[in-house]
Amino acid sequence: MNTGSEKQDIQKFWRSLYDSLYEDVDKSLTRDQLLKSLGELEDMFRLRRHLAAVEMPLSELKGKKVLEIGPGAGGHSALFAHHGAHVTSVDITFQRARSTSAKFELMAEKADHCAALQGDAENLPFLEETFDIVYSNGVLHHTSDTEAAIDEVFRVLKPGGRAAIMLYCKSSWHYWLNMFLCVGVLQGKAWGDKNWLGKATEWGGKNRQTVANPITRCYTASGIRKLFRRFSDVGLRKGEFHFYLIPKLGRFYRRYQLKRYGTHPGGILVYGAPWPRQSKLETKLGEIMGFAWFIGARKPAK
Repeated sequence: MNTGSEKQDIQKFWRSLYDSLYEDVDKSLTRDQLLKSLGELEDMFRLRRHLAAVEMPLSELKGKKVLEIGPGAGGHSALFAHHGAHVTSVDITFQRARSTSAKFELMAEKADHCAALQGDAENLPFLEETFDIVYSNGVLHHTSDTEAAIDEVFRVLKPGGRAAIMLYCKSSWHYWLNMFLCVGVLQGKAWGDKNWLGKATEWGGKNRQTVANPITRCYTASGIRKLFRRFSDVGLRKGEFHFYLIPKLGRFYRRYQLKRYGTHPGGILVYGAPWPRQSKLETKLGEIMGFAWFIGARKPAK
């Protein structure tokens, strides 16, 4: 598969997932609903110790030039704008860039210095040393060339600038038990298909999946340090463990989870539905064997 064809497949999948997850929410979203949802979103991120509330310095964003790569439907970017950041959002899928731009428009004067555009993470349309912070949550492991995308993050950061990136963790329960054993081995998906992991991940929302996810990668700690070798002060933190993702058995836990812990409305803006609250045990296990690497790093000052 050539790179041009692969990127078209990437666009097609993420457009399809946008339609399934976000389209209905975006159609009816008002300014008042958005501003209320941003408060709920921030509260959810803090409860989860998410990248956007730990590695991303929300209280220090005012006046900072922030780039988000892969904004989804724009919830994260809108939150950063709400805290006073001058946000630029780039997504390879036009519909996701448009959705982010629409949220900036709803925010009016709160997002005066914000913009969203379609673009490629591996060839960012910005000059060197443009941004104070580059943020990307669960996106760059889906690109054709993740290393090239991280190099672009480094290039567009100002000296001393900060990167806050989430990439999937290979040394995790979800990868080895839920994915590799249950899907890769027991279902025979890991042989003869280099993209078996992509096909097994990411789908959600109201629509039946008709398009395969072209790329998903997972990284060990050493793999992350190799990707970020040009950065300084690289910090790695694990998170995100969910019992409901266990194949077959997880659906029974899901029923218990929703009844026992309920949901949080902060998920609507970023997942298209309320977020099922985690147990304290899941949060603790996430720190040990979670599927997310929350990465904080700096570009060395000159």
